[in-house]
Amino acid sequence: MKIITKKTGMKYLWGVLVFVILAGGVYGACSQKLKLQYYTEGTSKVTEPVRLAVLTDLHSTLYGRGQEELVQMLSLQKPDAVLLVGDIADHKVSHQGTQMLLAAIGHEYPCFYVSGNHEYWSGEVEAIKQMIDSYGVTILEGEKETLEVKGQKIQICGVDDPSGFAVYASSDGQKGGWERQFRDCQDSLEKEQYSVLMSHRPELTDFYTDSEFDLVVAGHAHGGQVRIPWLLNGLFAPGQGLFPSYAGGQYALGQTSMIVSRGLCRNKLPRIFNRPELVVVDVLPEIKEQQEVFHVY
Repeated sequence: MKIITKKTGMKYLWGVLVFVILAGGVYGACSQKLKLQYYTEGTSKVTEPVRLAVLTDLHSTLYGRGQEELVQMLSLQKPDAVLLVGDIADHKVSHQGTQMLLAAIGHEYPCFYVSGNHEYWSGEVEAIKQMIDSYGVTILEGEKETLEVKGQKIQICGVDDPSGFAVYASSDGQKGGWERQFRDCQDSLEKEQYSVLMSHRPELTDFYTDSEFDLVVAGHAHGGQVRIPWLLNGLFAPGQGLFPSYAGGQYALGQTSMIVSRGLCRNKLPRIFNRPELVVVDVLPEIKEQQEVFHVY
């Protein structure tokens, strides 16, 4: 009979602990569980809070029967509007997941949509837009819609993905199709009202910076696919390459803010330390410093 000494027992215990920690780390790193990501934006252009939900890069991914996991999480946030920022459908995956989501939310909230590259790659972008429109979602193609929330006007603008244009911008003074949509949105702005630009691509910061939009919301980068917490925010993103600058998060672009969602897709490449996310943006009134008031009696 083998006698386990206290010293040997401690070695076994440490071995078990190391195994549990490593296994937990691997599980956590590879987790595909949907997370909720909050951001706040302060502005003097609203007097009451406005809550915007941002959904990008679904790629028709399924989140339970009838998309119940995603829909329930969204419902609990009570958004004032839902922004669908491209690649909601996919060019290789059935549209079933997209249709189930839209059936649940299209008539429940004010919903706005702009295209992503995968809708164009499908070769049936117009049919996809018609499908999305049939669920009560507003399609934006270089246009502005005004959303009224608690007596306030919020400008929601949107542009198609550049994949839909042979030339999206040019240096000879002629505007390509994408840039024309972008400039049309700019020209439509009422400067005293809060404005949001929906654009699938985060890398087009030369256009977004100090663009007079208060907020740009984007996706496309899928969080850089692989992350290392506190060290690497993303390994690779389309349109940005290795170590992307705008993989996911909140960025200051002069007077314009940009929020990039890490997206909802879990159909494709593995995500490491990069869980799919539902983004919620709270647009809050700026709190001005109270000035001391002297009362004379």
